[in-house]
Amino acid sequence: MLMKDQLPAFVLAELFSNSLVYTGENVRSELIPEALPKQEKNYLGNYERKIIVLVNDNDNMYLSDEELEFLTGILNACKLNLAHIALINFNNNPVDFNQLRKKMQAEYLLMFGMNTLQIQLPFTMPDYQVQQYDNCKIVTAPSLTDLNNKTQQAKAGKTKLWKSLQNIFSL
Repeated sequence: MLMKDQLPAFVLAELFSNSLVYTGENVRSELIPEALPKQEKNYLGNYERKIIVLVNDNDNMYLSDEELEFLTGILNACKLNLAHIALINFNNNPVDFNQLRKKMQAEYLLMFGMNTLQIQLPFTMPDYQVQQYDNCKIVTAPSLTDLNNKTQQAKAGKTKLWKSLQNIFSL
């Protein structure tokens, strides 16, 4: 059975980008449209609300399943979801504040298990304090693992975090 129509070159290139083999036969090439290059995303989420969640996890690409489930619960309480944020693991993608503001136009920055000096901010701040800097609202907190424990300290931390999130997102 012969196929009358041929797939466009850009479709073939996308389908077989890593598996085409040149056989020495005559090959006709066409330029792939400029609109098609893949943008490499160094974060999880769709970043629809300009909210960056920055973590520092040595063992996972982003977070463990348990921590991701906990973060999803926090987002849901704020009437948000993963589509609204960019989850960046600092361990795998070291960034500084200027990159986050200039390249991503971040309006909110939630940092778990990190401090402001790690992203080259010129100040430190206590956990749970909402800080406005360069048109970005910033909150730091202990790691998601620490907050997700069953201890009294973790419970108190979750309460403080909730108050900060209510403030930052006007809930």
